[in-house]
Amino acid sequence: MKKSILFTASALALLASPVAAQQFTQAQLDWLNENYVPRTEIGKNGAVTHGKSGVRLKLSGQVNRAILFTDDGDETDHFFVDNDNSSTRVRFQGEGDVGDYTIFTNIEVQFESNSTADVSQLDDTTGGASFTERKLEVGVKGPIGKLSLGQGDMASNGTSEVDLSGTGVIGYSGIADFAGGILFRDETTGVLSGTTIGDVFTQFDGQSRRDRIRYDSPTLAGFTASTSFGEDDRWDAALRYAGEFGSIRVEGAAAYGSDNNSDEILNGSVSFLETNSGISVTLAYGEEDLDVNPNNIDPQFYYAKLGWQTNGLTSLGKTAFAIDYTQADELDPDGSGALTGVDGEFTSYGIFVVQNIDAAGTELYAGVRNHEYDSPATNFDDILAAMVGARVKF
Repeated sequence: MKKSILFTASALALLASPVAAQQFTQAQLDWLNENYVPRTEIGKNGAVTHGKSGVRLKLSGQVNRAILFTDDGDETDHFFVDNDNSSTRVRFQGEGDVGDYTIFTNIEVQFESNSTADVSQLDDTTGGASFTERKLEVGVKGPIGKLSLGQGDMASNGTSEVDLSGTGVIGYSGIADFAGGILFRDETTGVLSGTTIGDVFTQFDGQSRRDRIRYDSPTLAGFTASTSFGEDDRWDAALRYAGEFGSIRVEGAAAYGSDNNSDEILNGSVSFLETNSGISVTLAYGEEDLDVNPNNIDPQFYYAKLGWQTNGLTSLGKTAFAIDYTQADELDPDGSGALTGVDGEFTSYGIFVVQNIDAAGTELYAGVRNHEYDSPATNFDDILAAMVGARVKF
């Protein structure tokens, strides 16, 4: 403590001296660098290296903004939004090596104004003017795998979302991220209901970011196994695969988990890309075994996507096109947000295009999606939604 005070006083004395009005001598600069001022250098791949500890710090993130247009069967609206398919965010990743192992930290926060998952006909301004946490974790990785502690992805997060089409920024299995807050309108009365797209659809993806401990195994023959245990007795396990067979690239994932030892979720997805033609096929499925299920009907969903991508249309970068279809059965129709096993059916289909601009880390995108919901009690108008926007990564 006394040494730090001495260094501080010495540095301030140097700054206050007449030489500060001119230029420090090399000896004075060397003394400051060695004893008081932490040296910072730019390393490989833009990583910032702290001169004292040797920890590499990488800063990255993205801005993803768009315009969302909706037609609920009676009225049209437009919203200036943050695309919840992949929100605006920033991350700080630190790494330091200890022999064959690397100790890492990860801080990731998002700043999401007017999320596409939240805006509605009744509220076109959502989200607070502040950062919200996504990942706050520390861990170690090496020859025997990776161990993570803190807030981050549960093992099953993303297992319904494997997608090689190149269009995930605008359309993927998470249908509710596109326009999830938009309310269905009663077809008979023309009145807005209390039911949103997000109420009647989920892709049963694995548990999202939680305070947890997670282990990922080393990759063996393309397979990686993961498991995690989180707050409120949540636990899950997942298996992922990535490999190539000639010109065919394959990625897939499957997971099983329990939420507070009650509802159990089984889900998975697989995506194939033929690299010569650029044609891709993506499939996903999920279901939930409800702990409280008076109707003995378990909610489930199906998803299919056909894509094509090419570098031949422009020198800017890859252009990707896709169409998709999804169906979700036995979800909650009353807007309460709970899955009740009531016999309703939700379907959606869309078409998308993404243009990459490689030199600027940018994706320009556009998409149109139609949403239909059939309830045993009420007839609803379809919701048509379109979105155009850009994601810039740094």
